[in-house]
Amino acid sequence: MNRLNNPNYFYSAFIILMVCAIYFVINTSTHLPANMASHFNAEGIADGFMSKEGYTHTMLTLVVLVPGLLAVLPFGMRKLPASLINLPHKEFWLQPEKREETFLTLSLFMSVLACFLLLFLSYVHWLVIQANKLQTPAMSVMNILVGMVIFLSLIGVWSLLLHRQFKLTDPTKL
Repeated sequence: MNRLNNPNYFYSAFIILMVCAIYFVINTSTHLPANMASHFNAEGIADGFMSKEGYTHTMLTLVVLVPGLLAVLPFGMRKLPASLINLPHKEFWLQPEKREETFLTLSLFMSVLACFLLLFLSYVHWLVIQANKLQTPAMSVMNILVGMVIFLSLIGVWSLLLHRQFKLTDPTKL
């Protein structure tokens, strides 16, 4: 198995990214105002505020919990019966001789997705920091849109590759 097909390679990247994201959130949150803008309307105008500590705890929870759950999801799926797993051609991919390879592939894909989400959440945090540097806090609508388009494009490519990975080229294998 080459390095890019090894889920451990991506889990290592995920752990490194998570440590960096935690450090980034903690380090940059110390410079935020005591009462800071934390929610912005469609025009980028601040319409929700919270304490610096509350924001930092919320952001850390998001950065750790959501991508972390994505990364460990395939481990929990291994214990589920096939009837609870939604996978194209699962009759083939969840056969005993294919099951381990299937979950290794799912682990790889989920760790990549977790990395994408960590990067996006870190970017959103950076945008919040930038918005709170202004006299009247406001977030750049263009910057959040660009970030969302990139993130959703990555998710789209990820989805296509995942679906392609579990496509059967020979339907007689079922």
